[in-house]
Amino acid sequence: MAVRCCRRLTLAALYALAALAAPSFAAEADLSDRPIDYVLATEQYVVEEVLPHVPGAALAIIADGQIELLKGYGTRRQGGSEPIDQNTVFRLASVSKTIAGTAAGLAVHSNDLHWETPVKDYLALDFRNPDYSAKITLQNLLSHTTGLMPQAYTNLIEAEVPYPEVIDRLDEVSFICPPSSCYSYQNVAFSLVGDVLLAATGETYEDYVQRRLFEPLGMNDASFGWQAFTGSANRATPHIKVRGRWHPIEPSPNYYLVAPAAGANASIKDMALWVRAQLGQRPDVLPPELLDQLHSPQVATSYRQAHYRAHPQLSNIHYGLGWRLFDFGGNRNFVHHGGWVQGTRTEVLFNREHRLGLVFLTNSENRYAREVVYRFLELYTDYDRQIEAPPLLKQAKQSKHDS
Repeated sequence: MAVRCCRRLTLAALYALAALAAPSFAAEADLSDRPIDYVLATEQYVVEEVLPHVPGAALAIIADGQIELLKGYGTRRQGGSEPIDQNTVFRLASVSKTIAGTAAGLAVHSNDLHWETPVKDYLALDFRNPDYSAKITLQNLLSHTTGLMPQAYTNLIEAEVPYPEVIDRLDEVSFICPPSSCYSYQNVAFSLVGDVLLAATGETYEDYVQRRLFEPLGMNDASFGWQAFTGSANRATPHIKVRGRWHPIEPSPNYYLVAPAAGANASIKDMALWVRAQLGQRPDVLPPELLDQLHSPQVATSYRQAHYRAHPQLSNIHYGLGWRLFDFGGNRNFVHHGGWVQGTRTEVLFNREHRLGLVFLTNSENRYAREVVYRFLELYTDYDRQIEAPPLLKQAKQSKHDS
């Protein structure tokens, strides 16, 4: 409780400093010259509350559609001297799903695929329930609504069983509901999108993403696979905590077996460009009508299913097409995804209406990554309320109008 109090005081102090450096609301009705408090305060939170507890991290904040903050902090490896910078490559873990959903959306936009076309039209797959087999669509894969039991065969991926062997065993997996009827998070089934893309376009998933997304968006550090990550001279080594101390580990190739679900790598600079594209600032690559589809709610999820802790301002939680969606503090349509794989945590958040975004990457397993998202949302909500309805500002605007 004391920590939250201090954070609030920090934000109040930032507001006070901003007020000293700029004209008062009554004297100046325009807030355009006011420092972006929530950007400064978010970085301060990361520096003071997170960085003392992790080996390293990278942070990007997009405000009013512009990249206002893009920094690396700490070191790539505990005990080392090489700093994390804008181009340091991190594993994205499940944030990779946002790339897969967008790639599939591009194929739909190009009429190479259709959301409602059954997966069996492209792949020779058998499922345990023959009646459900023909009903599983591309849209079901990307929204985790196949009906298969949660995390089907994730244990085999963690055991490094080859992906083709895992796929061959999908006919042994039980269904918990008919397709499209419930939410059930997947890694293996989700990654079928890569096989569908290959069947529909003739390109491997990795080549398709490179050509349609990474290259045109200028995501020059982005890649797929264990070899690309371990071969990078500027990579963030994963860390786990043992007996209270961080220890670097060699990354496992296991989740790289499911590239669409968890196999991408990227730098904080890449991910800032990714968020700007998702905000609609690259319509030449991602048309607005496609973004509308990707960011549309497909299935409701609970706090627990979304891996969110309860928060009084968080509501209306859904999964879209490769993205999570929720409302926060009266503002609607936040889009988010997080990722975890051994030794790494990743978070991406944005809101198209508010032209707002956040990316936080860290080379350690920790509880702080999601808290950065919550803190950013709290700070932005406080700031937005100040902008929306400060009494002195309203009075100044009225006086100016009357004169």
